[in-house]
Amino acid sequence: MTTALEGLRVLDISEGLAAPYAAKLLGDLGADVIKLEPPEGDEARRRGPFAGAADIEASAPFIYANTSKRSVVVDPSNPNDLGLQARLLADADIVISHEIEPALAARGLGYEHLREQNPGVVLVTVTGFGSNGPYADWQWNHLIAGALGGFTHLCGRPDREPIQMGATVTETLTGAYAAVATLIAVRAAGEHGRGDHVDVSAMETAVNAALLPVQRYDYTGAIGVRSADVGPAPSFILPTADGYVGANVLTQAQWEMMCQFFGRPELIDDPLFSDAWSRMENSRELANELAEQTRSRTSEDVFHDAQTWRIPFGLIPNMAEVLNLLPHREREFIFEFEHPRAGRVRMPGVPWMFGDERPHGRRTPLLDEHTEEVRSSSLSPRSGGGDADGSGGLPSRPLEGLRVIDLSMFMSGPMTSLIFADAGADVIKIESVQRIDGWRAGGSSDDFWWEWAPQFNWVNRNKHGVTLNLNDQRGSDVVRHLVREADILVENYTPRVMGNFGLSYEQLHEINPELIMISMPGFGLTGSWSHYTAFANTTEQMSGLPHLTGYADDQPIFSGTTGGDPLAGVMGALALLAALERKRRLNADGKPGGCHIDLSQTETATCFTGEAITAYSISGNDPGRVGNFHPRIAPHGTYPCRDDRWIAIACETNAQFADLARLIGRDDWLEMASDFVHRDAAREAIDAAIAGWTSSRDAVELMRTLQELRIPAGAVYTGRDLLEDPHLQAREFFITQRHTHAGDHRYPLQPYRFRNWSRPEADRPSPTLGRDTREVLARLTSLTEAEVDRMEADDVIGTIPLAARGD
Repeated sequence: MTTALEGLRVLDISEGLAAPYAAKLLGDLGADVIKLEPPEGDEARRRGPFAGAADIEASAPFIYANTSKRSVVVDPSNPNDLGLQARLLADADIVISHEIEPALAARGLGYEHLREQNPGVVLVTVTGFGSNGPYADWQWNHLIAGALGGFTHLCGRPDREPIQMGATVTETLTGAYAAVATLIAVRAAGEHGRGDHVDVSAMETAVNAALLPVQRYDYTGAIGVRSADVGPAPSFILPTADGYVGANVLTQAQWEMMCQFFGRPELIDDPLFSDAWSRMENSRELANELAEQTRSRTSEDVFHDAQTWRIPFGLIPNMAEVLNLLPHREREFIFEFEHPRAGRVRMPGVPWMFGDERPHGRRTPLLDEHTEEVRSSSLSPRSGGGDADGSGGLPSRPLEGLRVIDLSMFMSGPMTSLIFADAGADVIKIESVQRIDGWRAGGSSDDFWWEWAPQFNWVNRNKHGVTLNLNDQRGSDVVRHLVREADILVENYTPRVMGNFGLSYEQLHEINPELIMISMPGFGLTGSWSHYTAFANTTEQMSGLPHLTGYADDQPIFSGTTGGDPLAGVMGALALLAALERKRRLNADGKPGGCHIDLSQTETATCFTGEAITAYSISGNDPGRVGNFHPRIAPHGTYPCRDDRWIAIACETNAQFADLARLIGRDDWLEMASDFVHRDAAREAIDAAIAGWTSSRDAVELMRTLQELRIPAGAVYTGRDLLEDPHLQAREFFITQRHTHAGDHRYPLQPYRFRNWSRPEADRPSPTLGRDTREVLARLTSLTEAEVDRMEADDVIGTIPLAARGD
């Protein structure tokens, strides 16, 4: 199989986790990634956990985020090294950095400097807050990004402090978004001959993934409460004889099945559980009752039993169990290699297959391993592109000209297609009046209730809305016709469904050999669990995230947000963009470029706990649930503020702790400023003193004071805070769109900016049901008006769900 990104040259000048993870994803897909490191190495080499004693060659975070790269050391005091760096910069298609663009420009590495020698270069800056705006040079880490991005507000129990989501999801997810934006810019550079500066923000990434705080507040005025011990609809994490199991429901039908499954059919008609809201209010008492039925059974027994009922239960594996899950073994998802210093390493691999072949990366390099190899190689500078100033003849957005057929529902698949829609692709979303997208539920009780759901109206903007009954031959025939001129088809059904419609990949490939189709079921298209049903909570649980999320003295909890959906959505977009690059090269060789992508949403979620999985693999260290604790940072937590607010504070360096001590007036702490062991031992007393000091202060004002001292800090933001935040306003992060029924509302844009391309327009809100059906049929099919009228009379198309009709 042709490697997807073969021939693409990436220069990784970044450190940490987020930006290197972006480069790793490109490398695992076949790009040639050269990692430039200072003589002491990337700072992630010193993070740990380590394989044995502290060893910069055996750090789990570095090993996970730096597969498939070549390590080259550049000493900034050595003219020869600087010459090599200049040569590599001139040769690269992509340059990835963890610094804001103005900081790079101050060193002669900004976008304008780079494109003077390399007009087609794509510069990608992956930072906490983006390269411009009031917070651009603020300090951040996973704790701070989660607090400011809306995650932390919802994570935890209502009577305890808010906590970070386990693993380092905000960092790796930022890296994944960066990889997606990079390939969008690369495709545009190939099509139109100009490079770009792509600016990626971790705070904005967190807002996109958390979703609920902003949309809930904007639609209802409610800021929500922490209740991550219970999931939506409601869902539960219940104790079993050997651990825990996730009892998840999303729809009314699943709720009724779960009542039957637990032998409690009377709950279906009980007024206390008549709808999702009342069920949530009474959920904790119900959880205690259900737990009595699961305590005597194993997790696997409950899980498999519930799946036979088609209820999306999930396991709650620890790190060892994640590595050995049956579908991971059957689908060969775990990437394994021997490392010269860390020994045997096992980690999540690429979470999809092109056809029946899965891309595989290469082991993580040692420091300086490839310097001489690269120095002695012959590099041919890029010829560059045309105008970089956006002169005439270019489209306004980078993916204009692509057509995407979107058959997916709920959030994961629509998030994938939204990335394409926001970048200018022609996305046609298909539902039916018989079965509307389930994400439309949960809005208003208005006569047009299906048009009020904030989550639907967010992930479906900039799309054409079409209704087609795919169980009717006329409906599925329209899809076959649309596929003839389509580039991409997205679907997230369980494996049997597309075949039942007569729309399997094999059938569609006969119509259009160039079609790229992505299937995104919960457990992939193959393996013993492929027919199991899964939603966001299921995939979040199967990844091990709840095992890592929660208080040290408590059971696993939910993340409090939309679970594994955004993780699958961004990875789905990455898979498609990589497939488009693969198709371009195959077509250049006179070969067809279509393919079928088999993506497992459980695997995509697992990629974002990959650092913890890798750490367990090389060290045997499984941290479990630790609340806000960080083994190498103290203090590191959330602290109460005035007006029932909270603030996250993390002192990553000795200097930051010394500055905090002086600010608080605790000069007696200064002796600990250069002694982390002493500080770590006094962590509990330090936390208590900080909490006493912060409790009378305003969270936002204190955040600004601490950041002025270069101390990482972030107020725990609600949806209202996010919508009113001056930094996000300065970056024009929210777009206001007017929906026919829901009215004017604000929605977050993608967490990246292209310097040379326009952002999404405000005049194309999410479609009302079937809004564009007739227009699309007239534009893209040969159906007569009489035939379309007949289809509407027969409910093959329509604008009102059958469930909402009075007849």
